[in-house]
Formats: sequence, structure tokens, C-alpha cells
Amino acid sequence: MRDPKPAKPQASTPITVVVLAALAAVLILGTGAGAQTLPSSGYLSFDAPSAGTGSYQGTYPSAINRNGWISGTVVYSTGFSHGFLRMPNGSFIAVNPPGSVQSLVASINNSNEAVGTYYNGTETSYGFLRDAAGNFTTLAVPGAYSTNPSGINDRGEVVGFASFSGAGSQGFFWTAQHGYTLFVVPGSATNTTIATAINATGTIVGTYGGADFYTYDFVRSPGGQFSTFEAIYGGTATQMTAINASGQTTGWGNDGNGDTDGFLGDAHGTVSQFGIDQGTDGTAINESGVIVGYGFSDGGGPIAFEREPDGTINILTIPFSNTGAEAVGINSQGVIVGTYTDSANASHGWVGAP
Repeated sequence: MRDPKPAKPQASTPITVVVLAALAAVLILGTGAGAQTLPSSGYLSFDAPSAGTGSYQGTYPSAINRNGWISGTVVYSTGFSHGFLRMPNGSFIAVNPPGSVQSLVASINNSNEAVGTYYNGTETSYGFLRDAAGNFTTLAVPGAYSTNPSGINDRGEVVGFASFSGAGSQGFFWTAQHGYTLFVVPGSATNTTIATAINATGTIVGTYGGADFYTYDFVRSPGGQFSTFEAIYGGTATQMTAINASGQTTGWGNDGNGDTDGFLGDAHGTVSQFGIDQGTDGTAINESGVIVGYGFSDGGGPIAFEREPDGTINILTIPFSNTGAEAVGINSQGVIVGTYTDSANASHGWVGAP
């Protein structure tokens, strides 16, 4: 059995691996040759300019917004990485915060604002917010050696986690008006709180460690109240990855016996499990409650899926030669974005609808 661990771009320096596994030449991305537009049905494949073609190199989308803009990270043949935005017409925009040596983009909102992390060649990493006009705001929690944004909502509110030397991590909430609010889940093991996503109302979700060394999920209300739960009762690990405006959540949970299921949680804390063969991870949920993600089969490679609100699970057959495929994002129109790997274990992006 394989636990669902999303394929992430790997990098050649330890400080990059820290975030890319959780989430120097500066190569500028331009408009891709042969820019592609999305067909009315089906899927298309895409690669960021200069993407590497070796193992753990290539194009790694992270999210898609209502307008069809896609965020992600490209890993070059050198092992170094930079963030990108892909426009609906197939053109690419480089996301290179000032002073960065490497970067990654974690999320994008419906105003085309994107957040992520960058490195300037030191042992410190910083977060950033890129607005729709291309202006950058550096996000750096005071006293932290690493600030890692993971989500942004349509009000421009940002969440993520900050790491402190010898003290683990704390969740953070940032707004342009009020700056940083740090938080930890009450009763959690010291400094184990990681915020993963935020919805339109300001509700935050994430993961924390317990005193039993297991991981659990939390929901933080806009007023700062916490509720906690585990996706699989008695399980050893769980991770909430996404939340929509209605408060529905998704992610995955491990039962401690080698089985992993995806889950759908509602605003009242009720959890429904679902699965594909030997392991399942829900990675994103749209406003209609449609979940996408990936599972593992006896063949071993990941399989992309879409789960309808009535519980029907549709396997997504990606029409490109691959050894595995994952769905990582879905927008309100039902357009899905994901990755697939080729025989060289390089990653490529795909976008479309069943």
C-alpha cells in the first residue's frame, strides 16, 4: 500500500526540498511557442518553457482559478525551479520575486493574485504575494527562518505556516491591513500547526500534530475558534487540503493499517470517506462540491479522478502516454488541472474537462 503523497518538484538544494516536499540561474519564461487554447471538451497537455525532461523535472501545476489561469512551478534540467502562471491562451508568465534565486507558486485566487515561496540564496526562505499587475509583496513572519504561504482567497487574505529555528511551525493568517496573525491549535503538540487553505469567508483549514505523534485536521473560523477532527477514526494521519465557500473540505486520512481514503467533510463536521483501490487523496474541491484528486491501483501509478456531489467517482483517462496522472485543481466551471509523468519520470501539465 502506498500513502498518497503528491508528486512534488524536487530541487538540488536542501532549503528548496523543505518546502517542495511539504509544497542559480534565473530563467525568464515567455510566451510558449505554439500557444494553446482549451478545447471545448477533452484535455490538452502543456509544458512551461525550458522545463526539464529528466526525473523529477518538468511542469508542476498547483491550482486553477475561475478565469482559467493556472499556477505552478517549473523545474529545469539544472534542478532549480521557478514559479509560473499560465494564461487561458496558453501564454506563460514568469513568477520571479525580486532577489529570488528559486521560487514556487502554491495558489492563485480569482483576481489572478498568486502566493508562494522564494529563496534568495541564504538559509532563509520568504513568502510572496504577486498581484494581478505583477507587483510583489514579500511575506516574512518576524523571527521565522521560513515563511510559506499555501493559500489565498478572493479578499487577498493569505494563510500558510512559518518555521522557527528549533521551535517547529505555526500557522499564520495575513492581510494587507492587519499584517500577521500567528496561531497554534489548542492542545496540539508544540509548534506543529500548518495552515493549508482558506475560503472566501476567511475560514482556515490545516493539519497539526498530537501528543500521540499522529496528525489531525483543524478548522479555524473567521473569529478564531477551532474545531478539530480526524478523517478516519483511530487513524494515524490525516491531512485536509482544501475548503470551498460552503465550508466543504477534502483531503486524505490513513487508518494506521495501510489503507488511505479520501474524504468529504461538511460545515458541521460530518465526514464521508471514499476511495479508489489502494489509496486515495482528495486534492481540491470547487463551489459545487466536486472533488478531484488521485488514487493508487495495483499497478502502482497514480490515477486521476473526479468525485461528483452524489458520490460517483469518475476515473479520468488522460490521453497522453504516461506512467501516472494526478488531478490537483478544479475551478467553478469544472475545468480540471493536473500532472502526468512520462517514461523518464518527468512531469507535464494537463488541463481540461471530462
